[in-house]
Amino acid sequence: MRTVMVEDRCSRCGQEGEDSFHVFYLCPTAKEIWSHLNFSWIFNNSHMDTWSWLTWVFSQGTNEQCRSFCCGLWLIWRNRNKLLYENISNTSWDISKKIQSYIL
Repeated sequence: MRTVMVEDRCSRCGQEGEDSFHVFYLCPTAKEIWSHLNFSWIFNNSHMDTWSWLTWVFSQGTNEQCRSFCCGLWLIWRNRNKLLYENISNTSWDISKKIQSYIL
């Protein structure tokens, strides 16, 4: 399994070290995105790492929710890379709308 390099600070929020768990779960922007998509339930269980969180989400969500969640993960990561490597920033609302456009 490939690992993600940990940056000193999150490229989006400037807070703690940027690993995959921060990007998808802890970052305030990710939390806003999940909230816009009515996915706040994914924060109903505390997890210490990405793998246990993902496993829990997929065990709790419907098939439709899991598909939407995968699309969300992909676009959150894609937008993280656009910010980091191209200096292109989108708001949480823009990212949420893009996710919704893919799943409709």
